[in-house]
Amino acid sequence: MGPRRKTRTPTRRPSSPVRTPSRPSPSPRRQPRTPARRPSSPDPRPSRSTSRVGLQRRRRFLWLKEVKNLQKSTDLLLRKKPFSLVVREICGKFSRGVDLCWQAQALLALQEAAEAFLVHLFEDAYLLSLHAGRVTLFPKDVQLTRRIRGIEGGLG
Repeated sequence: MGPRRKTRTPTRRPSSPVRTPSRPSPSPRRQPRTPARRPSSPDPRPSRSTSRVGLQRRRRFLWLKEVKNLQKSTDLLLRKKPFSLVVREICGKFSRGVDLCWQAQALLALQEAAEAFLVHLFEDAYLLSLHAGRVTLFPKDVQLTRRIRGIEGGLG
């Protein structure tokens, strides 16, 4: 058999868009029906502006929920191992490099006192930020809180 010749067919512009074989064409008799919505029912897809507001509300409520849970609990907020490493490092600087042994109960008592101090400091600093008409806590609020408290309040 010899080589086949390709016959050229006249090119026509299709009247409808060409469909690819991977996507089956819908039957011409029946179009997919969309369910009719009642006029009183809200749109199932919220607009972009309302979805952002809804997301912010959810975040706010999650934040409040977390704060309430933390206020109810008496657990320590800082991890024990990193706190003990910081304490040992500070102790090593004050004891001129001599590594002192710490009892577990002493580290626990020091951690509870440190966390109580920090929570009280942040509470007072947040009151100062509210007094300034802000909701965000700035470093200057913490600095002013420490300055108002003085040496006895932990200014050191």
